[in-house]
Amino acid sequence: MPFRGAHYIIAAFLVVTIAAFWPSYFSILGAAPGAHHIHGVTATLWVLLLIWQSWSIRQPNFALHKWGGRTSFLLAPPFVAGGLLVTKVTVIKDSPFTEMFAISLSFADFASVAAFVLFYFLALRNRRSVEHHSRFMLATIFPLIPPSVARIFTGYVPGVAIRGPEDLPNFEVALNLSFVIAAAFTIALIIQDARRKKPLTPFLLALASLVLMIGVYHTYGNTAHWEQTVLAYARVSDATLIIAGIVIGAGAALLGWSFPRKTAGAPPVAAAA
Repeated sequence: MPFRGAHYIIAAFLVVTIAAFWPSYFSILGAAPGAHHIHGVTATLWVLLLIWQSWSIRQPNFALHKWGGRTSFLLAPPFVAGGLLVTKVTVIKDSPFTEMFAISLSFADFASVAAFVLFYFLALRNRRSVEHHSRFMLATIFPLIPPSVARIFTGYVPGVAIRGPEDLPNFEVALNLSFVIAAAFTIALIIQDARRKKPLTPFLLALASLVLMIGVYHTYGNTAHWEQTVLAYARVSDATLIIAGIVIGAGAALLGWSFPRKTAGAPPVAAAA
């Protein structure tokens, strides 16, 4: 099985994520908006699911792996809904951060949701090829890397940490560094797969999504047209966004599972991971 130690690396990332969002979310759960709870809980559960799936297939325990795969059908739709909701909350929140970054950064939020849906769909569709399936499932976590790493910088790293409104420009430095780190990690995986003659498409798509996010943030994300688009999005009701997220997530699961790609000569995966 590929990536036999992936559950250890993902678990380490979960620790980093908790530390990153401790000041702004985990330490103030009672004061956080409902959208943050939906996003925070589903994102955490998704990372735990990936740990479970990597560990169960390593045992190997195909029954546990199958159980985890079916759990993803229930988790992906609210995860997508939470991503759509938290983007709206960030845009409409009255704060200096919103004025400086929220509009241009919102494209990256939309792109991360789209990337997750795409990778999850492709993971299910390619579940009969362990090499493709495992990589696409791992790729679903890549959109979560920059937000976590950026907040590690702004929360803990001297010179980049944000201690007050006067330090807010540091966020862009942290954001750029986080995407560089995420891209470097992705490129290392691509090089490793190229040397081992493994599928390159999953991590190439992950790299493309990262480049798209930070590229648009610095370009189109700063235009008046995008600002008008985002403000129009912010006027959509929460109920509509929740329904849309559930439909999109469920659609990705249904289509990916119903139309598996035939891969001649490749060992099948027992179930969705």
